Amino acid sequence: MTRSLALLIALALALALASASASEPTVRFLAERVPQGVDQVVMLAAEKTSEAFKPPTKHLSAEIIPPARAFELRAAAADGRLLGHIALPEVGDRFIVLLLPAPEAGFRGVVLRSDEPGFRPGDCYLYNDSKQRVVGFIGDKRFQIKPGEGSAIRPVEKISKGFHDVGFGVDVGDDGQTRALSMTRWPIDAQVRSYVFFFLNERTKRVDYRAVDEFIPPAKPE
Repeated sequence: MTRSLALLIALALALALASASASEPTVRFLAERVPQGVDQVVMLAAEKTSEAFKPPTKHLSAEIIPPARAFELRAAAADGRLLGHIALPEVGDRFIVLLLPAPEAGFRGVVLRSDEPGFRPGDCYLYNDSKQRVVGFIGDKRFQIKPGEGSAIRPVEKISKGFHDVGFGVDVGDDGQTRALSMTRWPIDAQVRSYVFFFLNERTKRVDYRAVDEFIPPAKPE
């Protein structure tokens, strides 16, 4: 084997390894709430197990490399009970998984592609985990979301003094009657994406919501 051929092979191997590393997916988790008795969890696939972590409810977790694109979520406790199955799409490398309560006291995951070109800083993703339709507006953008569905919206920035007017409500009858949940103002930040859960508050037995922000660093100049 000539030296030039050896160098070409070494270069090809290095590029292949770099490509494999670049395509390794990462996941960030955000839980609506954590099932009772569950503290930390692990991701498991083909006998590969991630480090244990606690699913956050008020902010996104740090980026974690899953053992595969399809994996189990299990309790990190000694019983290792199954909490749910997560499958990441084949397209994309950065994902956010919204963990929603499942009837069997585990999780069901809603997977969002964080590096989706159409899901940009300033956008808001809303998910209706209640059994009633939710309606509202963020800035000039109005929305309505059926139970069990989600939608990303891009508020129109025509609000003075750097704020969006924000209103949330829930349908309470077949006649179109709506009960207000919240009327507030959110600061406009072009580097923040927001996630909003609508869910049944176990204490009040009414639809409630929680909003979580994600800061997106500005793109580095080329």
